[in-house]
Amino acid sequence: MKPRELSLEGLSVLTIGTAMPTLIASWWLSESGAAVETTTLIADESPIAKQTQGQVNQADVQNKKVYDVVIADSASIDSAEIYGDPLIIEITSPFPISQDVDEALVFDMQLYARSGLGYLTREIGKDWELDGPCLPINRQASILAGIAAATAAAAGSIQTGPEGKNKRITIDQLELLALMPMQPIAYAQLNKRVVGSQRTVPSIPGGTMPTSNGFAYVRPVEPEHWAKLLQLVGQLESIASDVATAPGLLREHRELIDQRLRSWALAHTSEEVADTCQAEHIPVAPVYRPEEVVKDTHLNARNFFRDQDDLGVNLPWLSECRKSSESFSRNNNSFIRPSSSLPLAGLRVLDLSWAWAGPFATTLFADLGAEVINVEWHPRASNIRRNPPFANDDSDSHNTSGWWSANQRGKFSIGVNLKSENGKRIVHELAAISDVVVENFAPGVVDRLGVGYEDLVAFNPRIVYVSLSAFGQTGPRSHYIGYGTQVYAAAGAGFATSQDGTNMSQMFIPVPDPISGLVGAYAMASYVRNSRLTGKSARVDVSELEAMATVCLEPLLDALYQTTTVVEKYLVLGSSDSKYVLVVNPDIEGIAREFNVRAEMSILKSRLSGWSAVDILEKLSGMGSICCLIQDSNDVLSDPYLEKNKFWEKDYSKEVESTGILIGGSLWKVDNARTSVWRGAPQLFSDTKNILANLLGYSESDISRMIDEEAVVSA
Repeated sequence: MKPRELSLEGLSVLTIGTAMPTLIASWWLSESGAAVETTTLIADESPIAKQTQGQVNQADVQNKKVYDVVIADSASIDSAEIYGDPLIIEITSPFPISQDVDEALVFDMQLYARSGLGYLTREIGKDWELDGPCLPINRQASILAGIAAATAAAAGSIQTGPEGKNKRITIDQLELLALMPMQPIAYAQLNKRVVGSQRTVPSIPGGTMPTSNGFAYVRPVEPEHWAKLLQLVGQLESIASDVATAPGLLREHRELIDQRLRSWALAHTSEEVADTCQAEHIPVAPVYRPEEVVKDTHLNARNFFRDQDDLGVNLPWLSECRKSSESFSRNNNSFIRPSSSLPLAGLRVLDLSWAWAGPFATTLFADLGAEVINVEWHPRASNIRRNPPFANDDSDSHNTSGWWSANQRGKFSIGVNLKSENGKRIVHELAAISDVVVENFAPGVVDRLGVGYEDLVAFNPRIVYVSLSAFGQTGPRSHYIGYGTQVYAAAGAGFATSQDGTNMSQMFIPVPDPISGLVGAYAMASYVRNSRLTGKSARVDVSELEAMATVCLEPLLDALYQTTTVVEKYLVLGSSDSKYVLVVNPDIEGIAREFNVRAEMSILKSRLSGWSAVDILEKLSGMGSICCLIQDSNDVLSDPYLEKNKFWEKDYSKEVESTGILIGGSLWKVDNARTSVWRGAPQLFSDTKNILANLLGYSESDISRMIDEEAVVSA
């Protein structure tokens, strides 16, 4: 597979200003082949300027040039003269969007704290467990907003709807971040549980473990993986033999298991721990600092880092495009989703994904108007369908998970047995009438099932095939299996999200999944545009590891350039009402004088711990401190900015609707109106007959025969 094929050639883009999200969008679009010009080139030779504006040219603002796309924050758009009729991508935020790259970090920290992600991110304490909240020391909120803006630009540029092109797509920085903690938001409503608050039961064993040369993240998710791990490390065989069917043994014997795991890990390097476990298909990964990430043999084998003459990182995927010698036209142009004027109306996604990264990508597409058909593998449903919390505590149904319903709204579900020949044929026929295929199985699985790129391109020579996997399809660690927590560790995110860059963090949620889903959505949009213009298919290999590493950009650039970026210091204060307050650039001396105590962090924290969060905020704000509440999921649900924007919407999924639960609405506002969630999440296999009859033309008797043969299954 070639490193990265261009996908946006012929697209002209103007970016206005030097706000960090705009810089990131400029970088992604220009490296994808778009002709990007900016009103303002950064004058210095800083690593961030070289990374984001290396292929961007200075615009001649006097020339009144007309562009296809214009990207900027709302204030810059309002004050700019824009000519012609371009698609405008607008970036908004509850905080000022600074044109100063350094100042942006102050607002990014507050965005992260306000979104709920800060509460869910914890520093590793002295007991190796998750401790107090911590925030990114790089501009992660702005980087994600820039990727979202680039995605909007790519998606808007392929619009072919009959009602004409849209004029403006708006994305909001806080809404983007608040969309990610879907499961904690559901827990706060269905179980009245705040994820990250004081736990009443011991956590399972494992986590971040010291090794002979650093650290490794050793905490599988599935009981079957635990059984293998306990057998592997030895001395725990009696527990290993029963834990697959009795996972409660992990909590019961936590101290014993931790003691053995730590002893075993200390006898090996981080790489040996990971490689030994992965050889047994146990998801374990090294925990890397940024300076270790840039030396990682796997990432370098995949050309994630640029060469020595042009230091920096490449976009987080590999791709190849292929031109077929045969003419091709889609036989069926009918759709089962009602028509609309949204940017992706008339585009069909064949969704083979089953975890969180792929479904997050296709949710973004569904919210922009695409018809998304989720192929659910009978007899194995998505693991998220079986993840709590459940509506009305009904864990027997496959349709009551609040996490699942939030992530599957607006899609269709067809049950297909991919191990049957007729089931495989159904996927081939759906691929022939689709624009893009998304999958996030482990490398090699789709090929063994007969639904890989080579299988499907034979039926649709213009198909865009996007794979999202933990470590990518190629490279020395491509065989690694992993969840978001392992990816977070290996990407250096634990040190990019820290109070000092020395202590490390982990998260209560696998945030690399929605991040790589956002990256996948950009790849989908840009290569679909290329396919429609050139007739070329595309095979895109999105690495979740590279996606997460990209969001930790500045620490990686520091490691590459051997520089030290000045980061904003911050203080996290616990309160008497079990809340946390973020103070950015705290005046420790001034605060200490105000409270008549020594200027030591521990003393200040102890002094203020008897105050409520409201009182702490009022006192410190009155002293001129930059501070805000680190919001938990309940706080985020009642955030005034999100409420004013009508971000939260009722979940209309059939078996969840009665609870009145709210979900994050669409990220996209098109022509100043948020795109609607047009239907709730589908019940398992509920659209099988509709898809087979109305898209593929099967008769009722044919459908019944395939159901009897167990090639397909219907609700």
